This record gives sequence, C-alpha cells and structure tokens, in this order.
Amino acid sequence: MISLVKVSDVLSAETGVRPPSAVDTNDDAATAYWAYRLNISPDQLSDAIQQVGSSVAAIRRHLGK
Repeated sequence: MISLVKVSDVLSAETGVRPPSAVDTNDDAATAYWAYRLNISPDQLSDAIQQVGSSVAAIRRHLGK
C-alpha cells in the first residue's frame, strides 16, 4: 500500500533540513531568496518585515499568500 506524506516531513526526517521560520534580515541572500519565493520586491519584503516582523508565517499572512 502507498502512503502519501508531506515533502517537508520527508526532508526533515531524512536530511534534517527545514525551511527557516524567519527571514534573516542581515543576510542579503536570504532576503533575496524570500522576496523571490514570495514573488515580491526586496523593498516590499522590507516594508512587510517592518510592519509584522521577520516571521515568514506573519509575512505570508500580511501579504495574503
């Protein structure tokens, strides 16, 4: 029988890799990555972080994504 699981469960179980729960505002590569992932400009990401903090979940809620 085949059992379906979430990709994030497989990644964390096998490699210990989990996506970060917050944007590292001191790392240009991290902010560029999250701006790309959220399909927004780095300036929009910066504005969202100023309004709701660096939590990826809070930023997604703020942006409606």
